[in-house]
Amino acid sequence: MSQKQVKVGAIRDVSGEVNIAGGHIVHAENGATVIIGTSASAVGGLVALSELIQYSSDVRAAVITFQNDFLVTRKQVDQLGDYKELHDLLHRLQFHCYNCLVQAATTFPTDELTLDNLTDYSLTLEEIVEELKQVATRSSLPEQELVWISEMGATKVELCSAIESLDEKSLKKVVWRLNRVLAIQPARINTLLNKAARTLRLPSLSNALMLVCNHLTSLDFDAGKVDTFRSGVDALSALDNELSSLVNSHDGWQALDIELRRIGAFIDHDLTELEMSWGDIKPKSEQLYVPYSDESSYALKKECAELDNALISNNPAKTRRCFRSFQRRVADRFYRVDLELKALCNSLRLIGTPLASVLRMIE
Repeated sequence: MSQKQVKVGAIRDVSGEVNIAGGHIVHAENGATVIIGTSASAVGGLVALSELIQYSSDVRAAVITFQNDFLVTRKQVDQLGDYKELHDLLHRLQFHCYNCLVQAATTFPTDELTLDNLTDYSLTLEEIVEELKQVATRSSLPEQELVWISEMGATKVELCSAIESLDEKSLKKVVWRLNRVLAIQPARINTLLNKAARTLRLPSLSNALMLVCNHLTSLDFDAGKVDTFRSGVDALSALDNELSSLVNSHDGWQALDIELRRIGAFIDHDLTELEMSWGDIKPKSEQLYVPYSDESSYALKKECAELDNALISNNPAKTRRCFRSFQRRVADRFYRVDLELKALCNSLRLIGTPLASVLRMIE
């Protein structure tokens, strides 16, 4: 089937697979992919560089100087993408399989509708397990981090057996196995993903590309391609700045969320922990929301002030109520920042393909 070419601005079809329009991914009618936003410029810049390498041994020599930066960043981007994919698959496992199985177990094996639904849930689990295995097969992640995926295969078989034999005990064992995975792996993967984001060597890659870009200005090349490359370098720096900002924000909200959860464990019985900790918590929370003027930040400011007043007025009932409301706001904000970070990690994976292309050309 012929590829449909998507053309937007000065950049168009990339290797017949990825089309650039200028952070979201949009599918063209024939299955081609259109990338829009900052990540598009970064991808476009690297594509332009691969084309310039073909035209000039000088460009190739300049890029070879920074080959290690390209290699390390490519590996890190792949790891980031694999962690993000595992995170998404575990999310599907919980909301499209595990939660459904928990509900089905209450009426299994006597209810006919439950039996029909269990067949669907079994197929969903099979799909998720196969996708997990695909990640494990191609993954750049350490093998010891993926042992649990092979164990998921046994769980899939157990579910099929439980349905066929109408064995209530076997179904409960499947639910227990999945619950154990979901109690451990999402938090672990999330931690590893955030660690990978913090250590991503985008600054080194950006600096290397800028030096190559400065070298190109002294050579006689297609001005359009050079400009596209320069825009890509600027976009990569912007992505690095956004990543650094989000990682710092994520760490701040996570620390605050953990602290509030710790206090929340005692709040119904004793306010002492909150009263002793509030002097530290209040300024830390203000550092996170005061710089922003959005609706969520305004709501947090209001919740924080109300909790502060409740503590000053020595009103235990109001203090507990205000604390719980403030804690929910913080948890929601942390959740949103976490989603933003994962979305950015997904965008960053897009630069992996043109990075690989550049590396193949300088090997």
